Amino acid sequence: MLPTLPRLTLATAKCGEQLRVRHICPDCPHCVRLREMGFRDHTVVKKIADGAAIICTLMGTRLALGRELCDHVEVERFVA
Repeated sequence: MLPTLPRLTLATAKCGEQLRVRHICPDCPHCVRLREMGFRDHTVVKKIADGAAIICTLMGTRLALGRELCDHVEVERFVA
């Protein structure tokens, strides 16, 4: 049996990391709002700050998101 890697989300990723969106829930109402803001599979996002709000850049725009919302964004590390 292969070991499973822990799920990496935008909330758990380290600051300064360049990330690529792996998956966003298709039916969750929170995720509909994330898609409206531009979060889609394979989109590159960079986490800038991790505090009460998580600040990231997405397509040249800075966004501040709540930690709970960031838990819905599954990401992977991305090396350009």
